[in-house]
This record gives sequence, structure tokens and C-alpha cells, in this order.
Amino acid sequence: MQGTVTSVAKTRVGERFEELVSKHPIWQNPLLVACARNELSLKDYGYFIAQHFYYSRGFTRLLSALMMQCEDDKFRAELSHNLWEEAGEENMEERHSNLLRKMMNDVFGIAEPDSTDFKTYTVSYFDECLRFLKNTNSIGAAAFLGWGTEGVVANIYEYWYEGLLNLGVAPEALRYLSIHMECDDDHAAVIENIALSQCGGDIAAHAGEIETAIYKALDLRNEYFKAIYQDITTAKIEPLVTAICGKLPYLNTDDVSVFTSSLAKSSGVKLYSNQQQNEGISFEVSRFNIGCEVMDPRLLEIPEGCRNECHKHAHESLFYVVSGQGRVHIGDEHIDVKVGQLVYVPRWIDHFSENTGSGTLSILAITDFGLTKHFPNNTDFSYRKKQHTQVA
Repeated sequence: MQGTVTSVAKTRVGERFEELVSKHPIWQNPLLVACARNELSLKDYGYFIAQHFYYSRGFTRLLSALMMQCEDDKFRAELSHNLWEEAGEENMEERHSNLLRKMMNDVFGIAEPDSTDFKTYTVSYFDECLRFLKNTNSIGAAAFLGWGTEGVVANIYEYWYEGLLNLGVAPEALRYLSIHMECDDDHAAVIENIALSQCGGDIAAHAGEIETAIYKALDLRNEYFKAIYQDITTAKIEPLVTAICGKLPYLNTDDVSVFTSSLAKSSGVKLYSNQQQNEGISFEVSRFNIGCEVMDPRLLEIPEGCRNECHKHAHESLFYVVSGQGRVHIGDEHIDVKVGQLVYVPRWIDHFSENTGSGTLSILAITDFGLTKHFPNNTDFSYRKKQHTQVA
């Protein structure tokens, strides 16, 4: 599941409609792509899984809506068993919603998930699912919950599971996800069989109805995930936008510990360094914490005859040459620089700097990292192409 998500990773849905499901746009959803590329932080996962809790704790209502559509008590009995498993069977602590509560507390520090501020799009997603199930027939309802829902949950949860493992979360803390990755195939099979049995042996005659229901389920989830991803990328900057529009300082002057600093390396905080002599790479970066909210001043120092690695990032930068001389490579541009020169580096453009003079090349880099750090895949270190050596 690395790189771009292109299809269902494993066979987790009924074979008859597996190809249909695998071609749905949900597998290119930006939330799943971000999970597969390891672009999300632990806080990001906590945010959207807290939203997902609303759906999870109400899922038995969706099963009950399907049960209401089934005239055959055999199917209602089978669905009752699914409900029994969702409820933890004889151990209420094993109730799936309680397992999710435990995971949210242990992994994300969310002690009261029921008190989450559930977004309008979260409530609407669940309500739309419930509305469809109430207003269709048994074939449509079973197809919606079988191939379109239970049949893909295990695969979706695998993205979340692997992403959290990559962030260092212990497997035993993710039991809610692993259980669903193991058991939801059986649940899907039960529900899919309900749909097939209602076709009277003529699946082709009902294929359009089934496919419509499957796509309805996947479309709703796809739009829901898009809304979550949009929220992840914008909610973090909402306080900044509110302060700017409201003409409010983010800090009172009394709360700013330092307004000024010298450009001496000793006055900054060491951020990272990298030495790869075989490639001529050697540099060190220090950050100056002087109370900035958006601007992020850093000092880049490159020894004589060396350079930093080629890289790109979400923040744009202004370089001011403090000492030495060198060359700044920006895409296909090569700019010779000396003391007193100012150079602009656009965001998401490959660039690196090299020392072409004698002595150390020192560059003051002022970035808008204070803004862009709130977006996925732009931490202090995520954009470095080469292995860095972090310094304390």
C-alpha cells in the first residue's frame, strides 16, 4: 500500500462485483492516498477516527435497517448473529464501539469520544446511509451493506492500520482495526448472500439494481472521506485565519519571550545537519525562535567546497547571504550569490545551495513554515531527500 492507491489491495468482496468495486474512485481518495504515502500525523489519524466513531457506534442501526427489509426470518437470524458479534457477544467490553473507544483513548488520548464535535458532513454521511437502507428493498439494502460497505471495510482499515504502525503505534493498541480486518469478510458474505438469494437465480436481471446500490455506498463514503481530508488540511489553520480576519494578534506582546536575536549559530536552536562526504554534502541548520507565528527564520551553514542536498517543500523561502559566496540552484536556474544578496525560492521547486568560495557560506532563510507545517507531508524532516542526522 505504498505510493498511489490504485485498486483494492486484496480480494475482500464478492467475486461477482469485485471488478466493479475495484474501479470505483474511492481508491484514489486523497485520504487513503495520504495514508498509503505516510503523509498523515498521529493527530490527523486521531481527528478523522474520532469523526468515524459516530458512524461506528451507530452501525448496528444500519444492520437493523437491513434486517427490517428482510422478509425471511432466516436472514434476520443471520443478521442477528452479526449484531451479536458487533455487541461483543457475552463480553460488553468487546463491543466494537467500546474497542474503538479504548483505541481512541490509548492511542490518541481521546478519553470521551462520545463528546467529539461531530461535523455536519459526518452526521450527514450516516444519515444518508440510513435513509437509503430504509427506502430501498432487500436487494438494494443488502448490496449497499454487503459489497458496498462491509466488503470494503477490511481493506480501508488496512490503510489506517499500516499507517498507524508506521507511526510507531503498537499492533495490540489497534485491535479494533485488526478485528474488522479479520471478521468483516464473513459479515460481508452473509449480507451478499441475502442480496443474491432475493434475485431468484437471475442475478443478471438485478445486476443494475445491485450495482447502483454498491456505487451509492461507495460514493457516499468517498465524499465523506474527501470532506475529512479537506478538514484535516484546513482546520489546522482556522485559528490563524480567524485571527487575521478578526484583526487579532496571536500573542500579546507580554507573551512573546524574545523579539530579537543575533544571527550567531549559538543564538539559535540546532534543527538538523547532514554529512555525506562521498556526495559533497555537508551542512547544518539552526532555527531562531523569536515569537514568529508564520515566518520561520533559519540559518543555513555550508562548509567550503560543500553543498546541501537537493530537496523541495511546501514552504517558500527568502535567502539572505550573510557571509561567503556560493551558488543557489532553483530548478534549472543557477544563481551566483555573495554577501548582501537576496534570493527567492518558490514552494515545491527542487533546489540546493553550494559553497563556491572560501570559508563558510552562511544564509539566513526566512520561510513560511509556521503556516505550511499544518499541512500533510511537511514536517521539519519529511521533505529531506537524504537521510539527515538530527541534532538536539
